[in-house]
Amino acid sequence: MTKRGVGVRTLAVLGIGVAVLVAILYYASTVDGRPPTVQRITLTQHLSGDSHVALITSSIAVDFSEPVQHASAEAAFAISPQVSGQFSWSSASLTFTPDRLSLRTTFEVTIGPGVRDRVGNEMATGAPPFRFTTVGNPSVVASAPADAGADVALDAPIVVDFSTLMDTASVERALHFAPSSDLRLRWARERLTIVPVAPLDPNRRYTLTIGVGARDQAGTPLDRPFKLSFRTVPSRLAPETMVPADGVSGIAVTTSIAVVFDRALDPASVRDDLLTITPTVAGSLDAIASPGAAGLLNGKLRVLRFQPSGPLDPNTTYDVTLAPGLLGADGAGLPAGLSWSFTTGAPTATLSNQVVFLSDRAGIANLWAMNPDGTNERQLSVELSPVIDYAVAPDGRAFVVGDGAAIVWQHADGSARRLLTDANSVEFDPAYSPDGSLLSFGRADPVLGTGLGLWTRQADGSDPRPVELPAEGIASPSPAIPVPAPLLRAPRLSPDGTALAFVDEAGRVAILDLEQHRLSEATFVALSEPVWLPDSSGVLVSGLSAGSGLGPRAYRPRSAVPLLDPLSFAPDATQLAAMRVVRLDRGAASISPTAVGDGAARPALDADGRLAYISLQGGDAAAGSLWVTNSPGDPGDRVMRDPGARVGFASFAPEPQAMVISRLPASGSIATGSDGIWLVNLRSGEAEQLAVDGWLPRWLP
Repeated sequence: MTKRGVGVRTLAVLGIGVAVLVAILYYASTVDGRPPTVQRITLTQHLSGDSHVALITSSIAVDFSEPVQHASAEAAFAISPQVSGQFSWSSASLTFTPDRLSLRTTFEVTIGPGVRDRVGNEMATGAPPFRFTTVGNPSVVASAPADAGADVALDAPIVVDFSTLMDTASVERALHFAPSSDLRLRWARERLTIVPVAPLDPNRRYTLTIGVGARDQAGTPLDRPFKLSFRTVPSRLAPETMVPADGVSGIAVTTSIAVVFDRALDPASVRDDLLTITPTVAGSLDAIASPGAAGLLNGKLRVLRFQPSGPLDPNTTYDVTLAPGLLGADGAGLPAGLSWSFTTGAPTATLSNQVVFLSDRAGIANLWAMNPDGTNERQLSVELSPVIDYAVAPDGRAFVVGDGAAIVWQHADGSARRLLTDANSVEFDPAYSPDGSLLSFGRADPVLGTGLGLWTRQADGSDPRPVELPAEGIASPSPAIPVPAPLLRAPRLSPDGTALAFVDEAGRVAILDLEQHRLSEATFVALSEPVWLPDSSGVLVSGLSAGSGLGPRAYRPRSAVPLLDPLSFAPDATQLAAMRVVRLDRGAASISPTAVGDGAARPALDADGRLAYISLQGGDAAAGSLWVTNSPGDPGDRVMRDPGARVGFASFAPEPQAMVISRLPASGSIATGSDGIWLVNLRSGEAEQLAVDGWLPRWLP
């Protein structure tokens, strides 16, 4: 290589070096000429509600605006009071981790001048100081119940609020509850909720302690043990229902006087002198289980019943006092006596030209009656199990009531009461034949949970007999059937007495021709009893098609059979809107549609064939709008001037152009006096209130 070549290469290298140096100097002088700054100083562990209160295990983080020379920053860092510790770095963030901060101490962190970035730019002034305080020992700041609390509910949770987040495992190890009980512990930040798995014992003192082994998240122990003592509510007998209820008039002279309690009673504590009745009434006092359907739900001796030895005086006010001394089977007492009064009504021999309805105004739902103008309201049945259905003999001289498990017969004046149902069966859906000669009803086995077919009795309730069904149709249940038979429900005799209509819980409507012993049936999920056309040619029934998604419910053993009504099946809004009234003619194999609109329920017919029904299109199974039509082939017209009237049940009256209805308050209304039993004029649409409460009304001829 020539000397000239070496020189050229040397000049080239020098040129490149000068260019690089110029670039560096340019970058240093124009791009990074600013010194670093402190953007923030923070605590890595602090109270959840205060970023300036540090846990003693907290570190101090300093965030710079850019990476800096570590040694210059560490030299500029100061904490007062002085604490030893170690530095660590992550990009432009310095973390100082003290060996351990002192409790309840105020510290000040400063970053002085002299911090240099990587190219030598230096902070000329320090950052504003950052001050924080360390926590003290954790403590319990609140509890529920408070210490020394009384009358604490047996299932009430115990709530403990700590001053800071705790090490949950250490708290649970340090917790002691006496007397020992099974507890479930639940955490929500600083709050510990202690839930008893089973109710605590009544009238007992409990103590909760949490020792100093309980620590916060930094490992700091409680400043002192926490102790909470409380006493649970004393066990008391509590009356659920008084029968008759206080202040009610029109009570049947055949009533018993009873109190239903919240638990089983100790029969040995029942003494004749516990109950005082004025005027004096002879009778016997004992503890019994609720009868019928109520007894199926709860068979304990929860009812204290005084049974008068004879009828009470009519139109008489009776004062009743129950003295302290009655005990529950668990030893709980009645701390104070009970006092109430009621007034009897005057019985009548017949229910002809009377409005009958169900009401629970006397404490338990029973059958009541009144004059068509609403006067002389009086109780008819006196059952201790809520009545859900009833039937009155065509001559008005007797009636039956049912609670879904048992049927009771008695005269209209309340005398000669007889329980028709024996202990080995459940009976339901009673009805009189149009000529008043027979009672029809359904029966089931309460133990096996199987239907036992359809039955009839004489009008006085005697001589029960099964209804024989054709072998090729819906077979009568028998012990040979390997699976539970469905319930056969709502047997209704035709006006001419030659046919029996009924429905079953498998989703069929059927008519049995009693003369030819021939069965016609059609698939349909009935949600009402069949209603005969006046000429006995067929029946109307409301419900849903088989594909509606609402299937019939199987009978549950040891249960009552609910009223055959949409309310008992809890359909959704779509199913309610799809309900319709259909017709099944004698001898037909399928149902026929009617012109009645969708959402139609609870059909009722009068002697001239006029049809009334409730439209439930509003999505409420309890009530809807009332419609009346002269023929099932015509949808008819909406009745009642009040557009907000919500009608539950309706039936035709003996008077032309009149109906009796039960009415519910407008949805969302808190007004009183807008429900109960009403008389509706079908011509004018005007309605007159007859009774302030009640449902399922009928005006008897």
